[in-house]
Amino acid sequence: MKTKLALIAIPLDISGGAETLLKLVARALASRPDWDVEIGFLGGQAAGEAVGSYQDGIRPSYGFGGGKAMSELLLVPQLIRHRYDLVLSSHARVNSFLAAARSVGVLRSRRLVTRESTVLLDRFKGARALAYRALYAAYGSQDMVVAQTSYMNERLRDVLPRRAIDKLCTLPNPVDEDLIIRMSKETLSEHDAKIFSRRPQIVWCGRLIEVKRPTIAVDVLAEVRRRTGEDYELTMVGSGPMEAELRAYAGKLDLASRVNLLGQRDNPFPLFRASRAGLLTSATEGFPNVLLEMMACRVPGIATTPCAGDLDMLSGLEISAGFGAFEIADALLKVVHGGDRSTLYAKTLSERSPGRFADMLLGAPSSYPGGRR
Repeated sequence: MKTKLALIAIPLDISGGAETLLKLVARALASRPDWDVEIGFLGGQAAGEAVGSYQDGIRPSYGFGGGKAMSELLLVPQLIRHRYDLVLSSHARVNSFLAAARSVGVLRSRRLVTRESTVLLDRFKGARALAYRALYAAYGSQDMVVAQTSYMNERLRDVLPRRAIDKLCTLPNPVDEDLIIRMSKETLSEHDAKIFSRRPQIVWCGRLIEVKRPTIAVDVLAEVRRRTGEDYELTMVGSGPMEAELRAYAGKLDLASRVNLLGQRDNPFPLFRASRAGLLTSATEGFPNVLLEMMACRVPGIATTPCAGDLDMLSGLEISAGFGAFEIADALLKVVHGGDRSTLYAKTLSERSPGRFADMLLGAPSSYPGGRR
């Protein structure tokens, strides 16, 4: 019999890093015999996203104001009707709303945990940065404020009120290795199999937006081919507003036939599994979960920019010395020519189970790696 109730609040039902992690926690809780979990989406499915399926014990609800700013206010009737054992969210404006709602008694929850999705003040300046500072001012009624890395923890101390800093801790992101392995064994489509049979593939995965720097990935491909003469291709998984620009840029560098834009995929893991190397080119990330997913798929080598804190804690990863195409190509060539590193990932993956992460959110003692104030 289910005796405990959790609410996990998410703006939209999409496959972004924060959304994926919150759903991961939902599955970990719902697998326990005493937990009933509701995922409250403030809006519906984002364009291009497939309708998700949820295991027993998870109830999705949709349509609280379209997911846009102020949509969270429409959660109020639901919050008034229920008393929760855990409320969890991971977006600053939703975090701020829930903290304020608890402060005035609208939210009744034995435990409120909010997680930071990124280092917002590294990404935004001016009026938008001031708006985020105003959101952070409402923090403080949480039982735990989760930073993903030690760097994020330090940056948050500059903007959080004292009452929230006292609740701040660092919890590295979990990964469901078993699920990803199962999903990675799905057979490639005929179209994808044809691409991967042609040449060794370097896989890149993310939204096609400026902060992810997808055009730099094309520059890296050009640099690797220039230095080695080896005929690699770049497979890019994801969609976004830079798609047309990216196609034009690949054409400008005479690489249109070597850059495969595959769009958004509900299951990119078979593509990861079939790739020779993984690549991340972001300017900044809260923490790039895609690196953990590539590790779980046993990509032979993975190169990344120093876009987040604590990347050096990931066993087997190659971090570039800088953010330019030349430095990133240096890192990528080390993993391409340095042999299969996939056996080195085991330590990182074994330490980051969703169940242990959920225990930490609930305040239970745990040996979860890196869990610290």
